[in-house]
Amino acid sequence: MKRTRYLLEKWRRYPAADNDWLDVAQFLRSPNTASAKVCGRLEATAEPNLWLLASAGAQVEIEFTIDCRWSESEEDDGLLDLEILRSGDLICVELAPGGKFAAQQCRLLAPAGKQFKLASEFNFERARQWTWLLTEIRAFFAERDFTEMQTPTLVPSPGTEPFLDPFVTTWETASGGRTLYLPTSPEFHLKKILAAGWTRIFELKTCFRNGELGSHHQPEFMMLEWYRGYSNLERIAADVADLISWLTERLSVPTPQLLRTTMREVFARAFKGFVLQPNTTREELLAIAHKEGVHYSSTDTWDDVFFRLFLEKIENSLEVLMQTDGPILIHGYPPSQAALARIGADGFADRFEVYWRGFELANAFHELNDSSENLVRFNEDAKRKCELQRPAVPMDQGLLDAVEFGLPPSGGIALGVDRLFMAIFGIKDIAASRPFPFK
Repeated sequence: MKRTRYLLEKWRRYPAADNDWLDVAQFLRSPNTASAKVCGRLEATAEPNLWLLASAGAQVEIEFTIDCRWSESEEDDGLLDLEILRSGDLICVELAPGGKFAAQQCRLLAPAGKQFKLASEFNFERARQWTWLLTEIRAFFAERDFTEMQTPTLVPSPGTEPFLDPFVTTWETASGGRTLYLPTSPEFHLKKILAAGWTRIFELKTCFRNGELGSHHQPEFMMLEWYRGYSNLERIAADVADLISWLTERLSVPTPQLLRTTMREVFARAFKGFVLQPNTTREELLAIAHKEGVHYSSTDTWDDVFFRLFLEKIENSLEVLMQTDGPILIHGYPPSQAALARIGADGFADRFEVYWRGFELANAFHELNDSSENLVRFNEDAKRKCELQRPAVPMDQGLLDAVEFGLPPSGGIALGVDRLFMAIFGIKDIAASRPFPFK
């Protein structure tokens, strides 16, 4: 009988599942010597009566004997015709008792139609690794008495950072609407929670940034942020080192040493002893750019030139420059790049970033809790956005109120979970870490 005729005349369409069915992975964990009903997707082999059956990331070889029958056949001659089956079909086979995986009955659950695949490099093992990572992150913070938070995904302000473009949407009602954003970070709401009295908090949050796409960027990604009230960056840096140790020890792989350095030291190594100062001038940076062959324009600001030097001459060769293959913590950023961090006694921003495997992994602040200075920084961001001809975003009045109410001196950090996943498991492209990457 031809497949088409069987499907039209004989097949009982799309049967419901029974309670005693097992996927292949379940079956292989404890093979039953008695009859077992095992389900999965078929894959043909070179031998016509031997097929692979796969599900839940596992596979087993099944032998279809000449007396194998269709499970639901009411006919005396309801023997299975292997020519009806195709690679990709979903089936349930009842195995004969004994150690050999021989099918004595077969039920067609869903015939394979069009081809469908997830991202080419995403597989069951990678999915298990991702689940493991999130579980271990939560276990790490639970052991340190942190509380996991859940902040909104529709927010009044996505963050004021001039170089980040948010996704915007509208909440609509019969009486009007309201502009809302997808968060570029949960920072603002977590700081409100700090002001409300919590001291150790963290969140695993899906965040969104428009216009970002590459081997290290997706417009949708997961951020891990944690904060320690009444604490500083030293405790946050220790957390970073401890988290990496926690993960690598559980994977039974060597724990890399977290190398700590300063932006001043990095510049001195990269540019032959140049001493970066809080008051280093634009002209001094331009002189380095000219000497190093880094392109710049007459309209570039101090920060523009700094970023060009760092991105072109430092970031991609940071591990070689610092003679390590482990994570690198760079503390002491120029004061113009303080964002919402304090300015330290040495004149540099009390902020650090962590780099590992060639990309930025985390960004940490000794949080600015001066309400008037917060407002100044927000206004500077708004002005810079205007200069860059980027859409204006509103300030978060709730955050301003919370900081004015009183934000404790705190250390806080944002860490890219996707990038941590890449670093831990040696993944080169962020798209390979997920089943549905944005393309």
